[in-house]
Amino acid sequence: MFKLIISEKPSVSASIAYCIGATEKISDGDTFYWQGNGYIVTNALGHLFGIGMPEDYGWGKWEIETLPLIPQEFKLFPLKGYSGQIKLLKKLICRDDVTEIINACDAGREGECIFRYIYNYFCCTKPTKRLWISSLTDESIKQGMKNLLDGKEKNNLFVAGFTRAKADWILGMSLSRLYSIVNDDSHKVGRVKTPVLNIVANRDEVIAAFTKRPFYKVVLENGAECENVFDTAEQAEAVRAKCNGKIAVVSFSKTEQKKENRPLLHSLTSLQQEANDVYGMTAADTLKYAQCLYEKKLLTYPRTDSNYLSDDMIPFVESIVKCLARYDGERVQRLQEQGLIIDKRIIDNSKISDHHAIIPTNLIGRLDDEKLDDNEQRIVKLVINRFLCAVDKPYIYSETKYEFLVEDEIFKLTVKTPIEWGWKQYKLSEPTELDDHADKVLSVLYSENATFTADNIEVKQGETKPPKHFTEVICYERGIRNRP
Repeated sequence: MFKLIISEKPSVSASIAYCIGATEKISDGDTFYWQGNGYIVTNALGHLFGIGMPEDYGWGKWEIETLPLIPQEFKLFPLKGYSGQIKLLKKLICRDDVTEIINACDAGREGECIFRYIYNYFCCTKPTKRLWISSLTDESIKQGMKNLLDGKEKNNLFVAGFTRAKADWILGMSLSRLYSIVNDDSHKVGRVKTPVLNIVANRDEVIAAFTKRPFYKVVLENGAECENVFDTAEQAEAVRAKCNGKIAVVSFSKTEQKKENRPLLHSLTSLQQEANDVYGMTAADTLKYAQCLYEKKLLTYPRTDSNYLSDDMIPFVESIVKCLARYDGERVQRLQEQGLIIDKRIIDNSKISDHHAIIPTNLIGRLDDEKLDDNEQRIVKLVINRFLCAVDKPYIYSETKYEFLVEDEIFKLTVKTPIEWGWKQYKLSEPTELDDHADKVLSVLYSENATFTADNIEVKQGETKPPKHFTEVICYERGIRNRP
């Protein structure tokens, strides 16, 4: 008797088969599966089944009277191009010596749908178990196989995925036909893309209608700016002439020590945002390469909305830091000497739903031995850097705010001086340098009521700018994105 394991991709099947001892590769025409030690291991190829097109439900004609399109019952239909794999799955599922089926598709909503579509299409009634893991390391697979979930335990996840698919279908198919009929032209309307298109179009209209206006600032030699911004050069020049060469009084000076805490570990969204910010990568490409790194056992499961780990992973965090010594020995040594900061900013069980944050696996030490393309190297670099930043010290700096009074005009300046760089010396998404004007005043520490001569005052011209066109980074910041 055998237990049949169905994963999402061939590479995952190979990893699972190796770990459980199903090492016999059996060819079946153009397809194959693994067998041994009481297991059969095969795979889907992503989605093999879908819920069809309107024509599949008898709506062949495009008539407004038939709208909205709401099937009494949604059915499953095989997708084109996968007949060989579907035939193999049917043969294995229906084998008399297969007594149990284990869902080893990706541990998320889509993975659940991929498996359930297969299971339901063949009207299978055999008992099911769920392999629920966050990485594809041998250790994780073996541990997951020891702690299989009952297949029904993730029913709600499937219901959520299937419900979303049905809602998308009803909205998309119905409105696409409606607008096509009304406008006598072809339209494709979708639950996500149509509202997003509207947001982008509205923003483009605002940009097109925007009229630039010049403005003028009066700036002291030390970088302090007049609190008044002027509409004309004549107004600004009058203030400059009035103040230039006159006595400036330090009317206000206050210094505070501040800190900027470490960034959270990466979720899929934050990884996509940083990859776009640093490398200009699209969200789809970021997910693609993170998935590749997951399948190569270097990163944990990427489709997660969490930035936290569970408390039972504290020893795992410590071991991963050690594994990264080959990647950046000097940095790891410094972290170990100062002590890893593993607190509520990293560990929080209440902020984990299906999966924890994206982090390196304990196989990351073999990174140099892996053949990664440029984009995979970029993504793994971002995840490693964020992981090491998260266990580092905060960035500590002093912030001094000044106000200078010159001929009744107030000039303001803020200076930030690093005290301890901590994690920020490794930040990738922006330069780690001092405030723009800090180098001009570090040698001159002003105290309240002190005076100096305001020489070399300048007038600087700028112009108002329209809102920016939407980029993926802006969309992430404003929540205009798909959930993982």
